[in-house]
Amino acid sequence: MNHLIAAVFLALHLLQPAVAHANDALKSPLSYSLREYGVILCIALLGGFSRWYMAVRRGETNMFSFSALIGELAVSAFAGLLTFWICESFDVSPLITAAAAGLAGHAGGNGITYLERFGKRYAERKFGVTGPAPLGKE
Repeated sequence: MNHLIAAVFLALHLLQPAVAHANDALKSPLSYSLREYGVILCIALLGGFSRWYMAVRRGETNMFSFSALIGELAVSAFAGLLTFWICESFDVSPLITAAAAGLAGHAGGNGITYLERFGKRYAERKFGVTGPAPLGKE
């Protein structure tokens, strides 16, 4: 009986590092500091601002159109945040994550549209889903 108790304690002791690593590996959006989010959002917003500025220089938008600027910045922040979470889930280097967030911020809506098309193609191949979902047709 004493050997069994000793074996159980030994097994639990040996499993402790694996359990601790599993808890560290589970990340959530709430496990990052405001400083990390601030840096990523600033980089993504800088990418969105540069895209807006390029559109102004090409004459595609008016310089005093603040709605265009705010829209571009909002989409850029969203794209940069999604990119940050994707990179963190794949354990990408922090420098590469920051660069990818800036690029996603610059791509803005085009990057989100690309991800939407990718998801649609994946669903079509994997599940055979085509066209819009039927809503309430009986």
